[in-house]
Amino acid sequence: MSSYNIPDRNFGLSERSVSNFAERTTVACLIGLAWYNALELIVLCFTTFKRYGGCYFWCLLISSVAIIPFGLGYLLLIYNIYTNLFPVAMELIAWVCMVTGQSLVLWSRLHLVVQDPTVLRWTLAMIIIDAIVFHIPASVLELGSHSNKSALFTSGFNVFERIQLIAFSLQEVVLSVIYSWEAVRLLNLRPRGHYRGTLVQLLIVNLAMILMDAAVIGVQYSGLFDIHVTLKAFVYSVKLKLEYAILGKLVAFTEMCASSSQPTDLSDFVDLSFHPNQHADSDSQARVFARSESNLPQHVHVASKHPSDPRISDTSGGPSSSNEAL
Repeated sequence: MSSYNIPDRNFGLSERSVSNFAERTTVACLIGLAWYNALELIVLCFTTFKRYGGCYFWCLLISSVAIIPFGLGYLLLIYNIYTNLFPVAMELIAWVCMVTGQSLVLWSRLHLVVQDPTVLRWTLAMIIIDAIVFHIPASVLELGSHSNKSALFTSGFNVFERIQLIAFSLQEVVLSVIYSWEAVRLLNLRPRGHYRGTLVQLLIVNLAMILMDAAVIGVQYSGLFDIHVTLKAFVYSVKLKLEYAILGKLVAFTEMCASSSQPTDLSDFVDLSFHPNQHADSDSQARVFARSESNLPQHVHVASKHPSDPRISDTSGGPSSSNEAL
């Protein structure tokens, strides 16, 4: 787990403690902030969504819940509270749910902007392959580094830990870049300047996620493993909270356009009461989109022209119909 190696101990790396007061305080603060964000995320999951179903909802919920056991497992290990294999197994299971769950959150929202099903299939295949290639060896090496024969696993774990960290970060970068690219392409089909604010917000959120991953990698390569793992929990909690910051933008996308590659409409099960400006924005966006309809390609459709498609909300009834849908 760490670059520190304590010889002649039964549990190897799990026997070390945090000796520096500043580092001990930082670890405690990061875990506390991560848990606070996780609890808030769990509440938001059940209050923001009207229907509890779909890949997006479940991935958000599982990733949020996983932050708590992930931080708890490392808390028990770092402070030598409980140093057997139980907290190691607990944080490993939570780590898989948190990291791959975050990637599946990014993948599930690709459906709202990506028109090509091949891209969706290949990105899902990338997530599954990376989970098998990096989660399984890392878990074996970490369990071994806390066993009675830790000397056989410590060096391998220290190397593979950095490899899998970069691999999962690159995976999230790929998903964020694809989403940003498709969102820019989609917004460029709208009247010039009307969606500039939305575009800037989406790009800033995705850029912030990439920079936070870079910060985690930097701390890991600095040799501060204990701060690295607790910072990772905090960063993932912040990235999940950023999902709610752009949730209203995703709903706006699905209210205005849909395609055969989109399996669901977020506006069907997202409670927009947490986005008070969304009602007015949706009405004005619908009017502008209707005026520019003749300039759009054939594969982009206005929701009101497809009332038979259950995935698309009916906006022809004006504001009253939107209120009834909510």
